[in-house]
This record gives sequence, structure tokens and C-alpha cells, in this order.
Amino acid sequence: MPELPEVEIARRQLARRVAGRRLDEVIVRDPQAIRGDWSTRPRDALPDGPARLAALVGAEAGEPMRHGKRLGWPFPPGGLLIHLGMSGAWVPGEEPPHARVGLRFGDAVWWFRDPRRFGALIPCPAARLADRLAAGLGPDALLAALPGPALAARFRTRAAIKVALMDQGRLAGLGNIHAAEALFRARIHPAIPANALSDDQWEALSRAIVDQLRDAIDAQQDGELVYLTEGGPNPFAVYGREGEPCPRCGTPIARIALGGRSTFYCPRCQPAP
Repeated sequence: MPELPEVEIARRQLARRVAGRRLDEVIVRDPQAIRGDWSTRPRDALPDGPARLAALVGAEAGEPMRHGKRLGWPFPPGGLLIHLGMSGAWVPGEEPPHARVGLRFGDAVWWFRDPRRFGALIPCPAARLADRLAAGLGPDALLAALPGPALAARFRTRAAIKVALMDQGRLAGLGNIHAAEALFRARIHPAIPANALSDDQWEALSRAIVDQLRDAIDAQQDGELVYLTEGGPNPFAVYGREGEPCPRCGTPIARIALGGRSTFYCPRCQPAP
């Protein structure tokens, strides 16, 4: 599932290869991918979605922006808000399986591919992109990284820290994978109540979040992204590695369920509260 690093990589690829080029054609294969808000449901499609996208033809693509897991892409005076959902990605070239929308720039077509159909393209005036992009979200976990005390102030809850980190209204960008990986880096058990963390743990977690996101971006930024759920390689220290030795101490990685999601951790490096 795309989290902040994967969305940032998509943003950088579009900025590098498409920004400044004229949009020549919009190809709609699935009108239900075009929605009026951040809905993940195809039935919430905009009735005039294809026409709204076609109105962007002739505009020059601006540089995409990102907040958390969302993208905003200006095509002044119009634009697009983009959520990749569970499986969305932008890929250039020949039409791939599960293509929903294609954008042609000269002889290059960029396809919005989304097998599970939770992703959305949302037409939006360019002047409103920034506000709608961040609406309802907490600060961006990388662009507005918080020091320990400020991070603690946003997580005054008895919820397990792993579950709280995935609350996009508190901090935008972390999902199931990178929350688990950041907690492993910080040596914090994922089930500890957020309001029980010490000042030192908040400082460690603040550093770990930024380091995890930066390292993930650096490791994946070249080439087409293939998500782990689609058969891509597993580059993570603990996620998806139940029973394998911890890369730090050799203890078998354990898995528990928190908030209905599988959570991976090292019982020795991340002792229980």
C-alpha cells in the first residue's frame, strides 16, 4: 500500500518527467476513478468526471505537491487531487493492466493504474489545491517533522502508539508499514499507550520517523514501484518478517494485531510495557 515514501517518489517522478509539458489528451478507461472528494468508493464517481478531466487538455502541467499520502497536481487554472488508495501508481508507456486514466503529453502517456480501485482523481481548481490537499490532516510527517515534545503533544491518547501513528489527523503520511518500521528503529513496543511514552522515547521516535521515511525514499526512488502486496521485494527490517531473525539482535520477529492490522516487532529490541 502506498504510504508517504511511495507517494513522494511518484511526485518526484512526475515533477522530473512531466512538469512543464502540455497536456494533449485525457484517456478515461474507468470513469468511476474520477470523484468529487477523497472517497475510496467507485460508486461516488463524479457524473461529469470525464468532462471535468477533458477540460484540463491544453494546460501546462505544474509541479506536483504532496501532503501525507495525497498529491495535488496543478494544470492551471485547473488541477487534480490524487489519492493512490491501496494499489494506485502512475506509470509511463504502454497501457498497463488495470489502467483507469491516461494523460498524454506529446508522445508519452502516463497511466493511473489501480487494481483495487480505492484510488481517486479529483478535479479541483489550481487555486484551491493546497488547501484541499491538507484538509483534515495533521502536519506532514516529513515536510513538517516534529521534535519530541511537539510530537508528544499531538498524541495525548491511550491508544496503542502504533495505532495512533496511523491516525492521519494527528500526523500525515505513516501507514501500517512505516509506523512499524519507525517503532523498531526507536526500540518502542507497538502496543504501548501513546500517552505512556517517556520524553526520551518521544525524542527517539521523532528521529526514527524522519530517518525511516528518508531512507525508504532513497532506497526506492529509481524505477517503477512494485508494491510488496504485488510481489515486490521486501526491503523492511521487521514488516512481513514474522519468525525471521531480527536484523539487530537475532530474536525471531513477532506479529500481533493492533487496530485490526498485522503489526511486526522484535520482542527483545522492543520490550513489552
